[in-house]
Amino acid sequence: MNKLLLAVALAASVGAAHAGTNLVVDGSFEDQALSAGSWNVYSSINGWTTTSGSGIEVRNQVAGNAFDGHNYVELDSNNNSAMAQTLTTVAGSLYTLSFEYSARAGVSAASNPIEVLWNGLAVATVTADGTGLSGNDWHLFSYGVTGTGSDTLSFRALGTNDSVGGSLDAVSVSAVPEASTYAMMFAGLIAIGFSLRGRRNKR
Repeated sequence: MNKLLLAVALAASVGAAHAGTNLVVDGSFEDQALSAGSWNVYSSINGWTTTSGSGIEVRNQVAGNAFDGHNYVELDSNNNSAMAQTLTTVAGSLYTLSFEYSARAGVSAASNPIEVLWNGLAVATVTADGTGLSGNDWHLFSYGVTGTGSDTLSFRALGTNDSVGGSLDAVSVSAVPEASTYAMMFAGLIAIGFSLRGRRNKR
């Protein structure tokens, strides 16, 4: 009986871990080989494609450090640009869309806006004033989205079209675990706890 409870708890734990898997390819932009202090503008990178503007600007420790790893993206490359990635999801399932954002150091809020879109519909626009910054100042933003089976995640630079703007890193889309998964996991763990307590009391 105790082995069964343990199996149930482990299965629920594995299910919860799987639900948290990031569906985004190269969400931290580390697949681009750049030396420290360098940057480049790409028409496409692993998982991502330019949908407007001159390209995706990937930076390695230029005007600030990355949040995760060494690279991050600034979408106002030579002009306001946009990028997108299509994800395979489960229709009707809920997902958490999250990313780290920083204003460009020394640049006003008017040049720093980035809009995030899900299937072409605006989810949010984020911006901040970077005039008092000496480097990146990362902030986490998270939103709930619903899968349709095949969904396009997009980011685009807004505001002043001046080749400097807000930055992105650690982009993630992960499934929200169902309540039944958590309930099964906790029930299994509680049952195991009582079982172990009973064994100690018998000694």
